[in-house]
Amino acid sequence: MKSIPILLCHRSTDPRCKSKRGFTLIELLVVIAIIGLLAALLLPSLGKMKISARNIDCISQLRQLGLAVRLYAEDNHGTLPIAEPIPTIPKKTNSFRPRICDLLGPYLGKAAGATNSPPVFQCPADNEVFFETEGSSYWWNATLNGKPLDKSIGDTGSRGAAVGGPAGSGGTYSWWATTDFALIPMLIDFDDFHPRPPQTGRNAVYGDDHADKFAVPLPAVVQGPGGGGGGGGGGGGSSGF
Repeated sequence: MKSIPILLCHRSTDPRCKSKRGFTLIELLVVIAIIGLLAALLLPSLGKMKISARNIDCISQLRQLGLAVRLYAEDNHGTLPIAEPIPTIPKKTNSFRPRICDLLGPYLGKAAGATNSPPVFQCPADNEVFFETEGSSYWWNATLNGKPLDKSIGDTGSRGAAVGGPAGSGGTYSWWATTDFALIPMLIDFDDFHPRPPQTGRNAVYGDDHADKFAVPLPAVVQGPGGGGGGGGGGGGSSGF
């Protein structure tokens, strides 16, 4: 029977028995410090990228909602939806209007009989549970209720118009709306979900289906008496609520 030689050696003196040396405490601390420095440099950029991505997703969703509004109008004799801007705070307590998410839902993949809103109504930056409470992160500009599609407010017999802001948003935005329908916002973020001071942090989809940040005041629109600007003649506007 062959015997197997057993190697006996002393780790500190025999080179054959030396193992690889590990990191020292100082080396580990240096590595951790470098990682921390890199993280501190990268985190702000990653945060900005995340905010930008949410804004892009929001605008994309608003475009889809704008197309859904157009499809709804085409199926309803060219008239826009009649919906409650803030369903939990109806304008008339004795006459409840439907939610905009329920009217547009069938055009956005909502199954018949379903009670939940399609995900497209939830702004990715909505951390204030508007989607859960109102069914949408976007409020409907009720000034447009029942108005003809692709017509300016001035063409519909109501020369003045006011776009009502949701509760806690600072009240009603008032404009002398004699401009093209393309410049009238249809659906707007409930709140400043996308902070970019000094500009508003809201996005909106407009009458021509383009989506962008919500312009205050509207481009090419002269503010009426309610908005503190110039604006001649004509009657007062109707509130968005």
